[in-house]
This record gives sequence, C-alpha cells and structure tokens, in this order.
Amino acid sequence: MTEAGGEQPYAPPIGVSSIDECYYYHTMDVPGYGVMRGEWDLRGGVDAYLGNEPLAGKRVLEVGTASGFLCFEMERRGAEVVAYDLGPGDPWDVVPFGGTDVSERIAELNRHVERLNKSWWFNHAAFGSRARVVYGTVYEIPRSIGRVDVCTFGSILMHVRDPFLALQRASALEPRTMIVTEPAWRRSPRALIEGGARRRSPLFLPNAQTGEPRDAWWYFTPDAVTNMLGILGYRAHRVVGHTELYREKRTPMFTVVAHRAAEGS
Repeated sequence: MTEAGGEQPYAPPIGVSSIDECYYYHTMDVPGYGVMRGEWDLRGGVDAYLGNEPLAGKRVLEVGTASGFLCFEMERRGAEVVAYDLGPGDPWDVVPFGGTDVSERIAELNRHVERLNKSWWFNHAAFGSRARVVYGTVYEIPRSIGRVDVCTFGSILMHVRDPFLALQRASALEPRTMIVTEPAWRRSPRALIEGGARRRSPLFLPNAQTGEPRDAWWYFTPDAVTNMLGILGYRAHRVVGHTELYREKRTPMFTVVAHRAAEGS
C-alpha cells in the first residue's frame, strides 16, 4: 500500500468467502477447518526458526508473511505483529533470462499472490488475530509503520535481487533485533564447502545454461548474513542451525539473530 500524505500504511481487510480461494504456503492447523497443507511445514520448529529469541511484549515486523503461520505463532508468544508482503500488483524479482517472457511470469505470480493474501486474511479471522498487514516490495517498506523492536526475514533474501537493500530498508525502522532465516547450502562446490560458514559472499543461483531458477537468486552462509547485518550496525548474537520440512523433505536451515550495536562500541 503506497504512503500518501502521512496516511497509515495498513491494508484494509480482504473479503474471503471460501477457503478454496486461498493458497497455503505453510502447513497450518486452522481453527474450525483442520490441517491445511502447504509447501513448508514449520510446526514444532517455530522457536528454532525464529532463533530462540524472546518476543513477548515486542513489536515485530515480519517481512514475507505469506499465509501468516509465523505471524500468528509470534502473536501466540506475546508479540504485536505487523505483517509485510507483496500485494497482487507488486512486482516480483523474477530472473530476466533472455528469451523468456518475464511479464507473463510476473502476471502468473501476481495471481498466486492474490490467493496467498486471501489465505492470510482467512487465517486472520479464524485465529481472531489482531495483527495488521502492509503490502509492498522489500525495497519500499514505509517508515510510517513506525519503530519496531524486532524484524524477521523468513527465507526471503534468497528470492530478492538486492538482499542488502531489503535489509537496509527494514533497518530504517530501527529494530534492535534482526532475525534472518535462510536455507543452508545443500550441494556446493568443494571450494565453498571448505570455506564453510566463514564464506562471506553469497552464491549466485541463476544459471544461464539451464534457465533456472526463475524466482530465486542466492544461497547464503551465516557469515554472509552476519556481514551484511554488521554493515548496518548489527552484531550477531547467535546462530541457530535447524531442519524444516519442505515438500515433506528435511531441509537444513540456519537463523542469524543480530542485535543493534551500542553507540560507540
């Protein structure tokens, strides 16, 4: 939602008449409807995914809320959550491989986002949530959201062309804590394996020969994320390794929790 004249940036509710209008990115147990299956199943692993960071009494900006699973879980843990995600008209960072119709792919993804947004609102009602949502790209996070205590990025940076700019825009809301979760490298060249978690440069994923992936740009190591956050004035507090279910396969992941460095330190 675009800022104008100092207006509050929060999106008005979207009417959803049926759960069949929704797309579930996360597997969720929706009150009154049972278990809805999604691509990711984070149930039982929420605390590790969020870096075991206490959230009670804190105002959280959740970048990339999708169906809202983590949003509502953070609410359960006592947080006030502002969810953030793309709206149907917002552009995806699609990899512009030569000879491909990027506009067609973006239109397809925008239809997908519409169903994803509907799932968030459907779940919002089902859970009786008080969370609010803002729509836009990661490069245009409005400052009118106000200051937050914590900002979370759940498997978002790998999908954006400029991950550092995304972090920078979120840091403008002055969160004391940044929580960044990303998939770990599963198959890497020997040089990257030998570099291990100390490698500061992300791995660029798009392959000109195969034309894939179309919607992902990077793999990161914990040190690559820590370095970017360090440039923005944050110091890594802890790194948590964990595995989560993606399409019923165990996927290794890591979470970096970083706190804003004290003035003059």
